[in-house]
Amino acid sequence: MTTRPVYLRIPGRAVGSRLVDNRELSGLTGTPSETIFRLTGIRTRAYAPFEDEVELAVRAAHDLFRRLPDLPRPDFLLAATTTPSSFIPSTAARISSRLYPDGGPPALDVGGSCSAFMTGIFTAKSLVASGSAGTILLVNTERKTGHVCPVHSPETALLFGDGASATWISADPSGPGPVFSLRDLRIGAAGRNASLITYTSDPKTGRKILSMDGPSLFRHAVRILAREIGTLLRDHGITPNEAGAFLLHQANGRILDGIATRLNLPPDRIPRTVSVYGNTSSASLGITLGDFLDKSPDPSPGPLVLGAIGGGITWGVGLLDPVRRGF
Repeated sequence: MTTRPVYLRIPGRAVGSRLVDNRELSGLTGTPSETIFRLTGIRTRAYAPFEDEVELAVRAAHDLFRRLPDLPRPDFLLAATTTPSSFIPSTAARISSRLYPDGGPPALDVGGSCSAFMTGIFTAKSLVASGSAGTILLVNTERKTGHVCPVHSPETALLFGDGASATWISADPSGPGPVFSLRDLRIGAAGRNASLITYTSDPKTGRKILSMDGPSLFRHAVRILAREIGTLLRDHGITPNEAGAFLLHQANGRILDGIATRLNLPPDRIPRTVSVYGNTSSASLGITLGDFLDKSPDPSPGPLVLGAIGGGITWGVGLLDPVRRGF
């Protein structure tokens, strides 16, 4: 089957308006501030006290439209969240109704938990490359703080924050701003490890809260992402030193350190936003990519490496080749 090139533009993003620091969380969880940073690499995490996942998504999309003001209405809207306010209507439909009140494109939810940025662009690339669509808006949006409990599940309360990203994927590289071609995207899953992060019931209120087996998740995340990134690079004849930056899901700082060690990378090759915003789940990779491109509009000539892992367990890795740099 003949396919066509697919391009990605710098993501728009939004985060919760308040930053919760470790001292405040220490008072709620009983974990000392310095211990929180040592375990997670996080100093603050974004908190949206009044916005739900749709509000965050709309803000991220408007940030994208501000950066790329001539974008047409997309052929598809894809949305991913692990914190939906409703299942009917879908999150994608609710976002579409806000962005396109006079009638929007087909709107579909995609899954993948924290790796849903990768499953989302994998789905978008398939639609665009096949000719089924020319333009796709992918929105990843999470209000994770509403799904944690600092008393009964402190291991998740220490990590998660609220944020959203909005990414434009299309067959046309024209227009302002940095543009990258999607050279290769790969996704995977291991359902046998699904219980490592899941929902449980708060014993006091009965509401659903996130719970996880942190040590096991750490080992799986480091091993799987280092393995998959290494295989991807070898298949394309690229050494880690020849690649550009490694843009990874911001699960926590220790996981990023572990992957850097396995790939023999200096820490500064893996840009970080986790220390400021916390783990914003599926939105974290888009937020980090956008932040990196804002700060480094002319990155090194090698391909950018993407990687994410999430509940399920799911994962995805990919290569972005720069087509045009800077604004």
